[in-house]
Amino acid sequence: MKVANDLGYGAVKAVVDGKEIKFPSVFTIEREQDIASPIEFENKGQQDDYMNDFLSHMDVTISSSAVKMPGRFLIGQNAVDQNLPLTHFDINDYAGKSESDYSLILTLSMVAGAAVEEAYKEGKDLSDPIKVKAKMATALPIKEGSNIETKNMYRGRYTENTHQVTFHNFKNPITVSVEFEKVLVATEGESAQFFISTNKNKKLTEGIKADFIAHYSDLIENPDEVDKIIDQLIHAKNVISIDIGAGTVDIVVLVNGKPLVVASFSLSEGYDNALEEALEVLRDKRYNFSSVAELKEFLASEPTPLSRARYNAVQKIVFAQLEPFCNRIVDEVSRALRKAGADIQVVFVHGGGSIPMKEHSQLRVKLEDKLRAYNGGYTVPTLWIPAPFAQTLNRDGLVYLVDHAA
Repeated sequence: MKVANDLGYGAVKAVVDGKEIKFPSVFTIEREQDIASPIEFENKGQQDDYMNDFLSHMDVTISSSAVKMPGRFLIGQNAVDQNLPLTHFDINDYAGKSESDYSLILTLSMVAGAAVEEAYKEGKDLSDPIKVKAKMATALPIKEGSNIETKNMYRGRYTENTHQVTFHNFKNPITVSVEFEKVLVATEGESAQFFISTNKNKKLTEGIKADFIAHYSDLIENPDEVDKIIDQLIHAKNVISIDIGAGTVDIVVLVNGKPLVVASFSLSEGYDNALEEALEVLRDKRYNFSSVAELKEFLASEPTPLSRARYNAVQKIVFAQLEPFCNRIVDEVSRALRKAGADIQVVFVHGGGSIPMKEHSQLRVKLEDKLRAYNGGYTVPTLWIPAPFAQTLNRDGLVYLVDHAA
């Protein structure tokens, strides 16, 4: 099994043997009263529908020396659907993903769940233990991923253990044994920028071009040369890549085409931290949101005519909290620019948090102003990756890495 695993604080974005997977980075620790009766099916069609979307129904226990947290867990979408208290990455925890059991709980459940789906499609007897040998490419935030000891420790948590995942959805449990033959650990932002510079995706290129024309038409002297300019920006050697995630912002600086570790930083907060600040304001104004996950789900929903006024009011409060977050991002970019000591040709902004911030914050303007201060007053294009690609660039870079792993 080949696994490209972009394990975000907000969502797991992965490709397993060519299949795209995405689910919220949350789980529920089941109490005795939460345990549901085993699922039963009325007909084969109902069973097929359930099993073809098995990753949305994961109910697991995990036996592994690498996972210390005991318990039975509802994973991802299943946890959200049950309306039980959610456990998610502590976005304020300095330990990060490499030391967290949550990373392995989510990853092992996904890999094992994908194996169950595949075994069912192949008509195998699910009462027999399923054995999986996997190669995986994954990533850590710059702050963790730039430390070789941390990377090796995180890799070892996967490769030095055999992991057993048991699914409790049915009367008879399904057992999956997972062994990782190889694990590549990249850094978030770096794998995304790698994909930008090597991609041959026309839609991505057209999206970058559209953003450039919309905001930097004054830099175009000859309209016939726009495609050439875009090609130069995509393949620029001196680049800043800003990955705005749920729990971190990774700022990667490339000079002469290579990552400059001393000038690349992780801001230990992300878009969800801004939502946490908004949550406090919303509660003061008597809006009943219990968690950031609930607030995000509300903002992602399509309001009805009756709920539109409330939706707009909540959205306005949330977006008002983004500007202090923008300022902190710009401060980190300024620190990166000073350390880099090189002329930056282009800045790419991506990650799930970049999508709402494109239209609802002043981040682009603030970045442009800061970059002028380091570039003799000249404009450096600050380009937003189009929304359909913004959240998956790291994953897409990891796909390339695992596909070409020896």
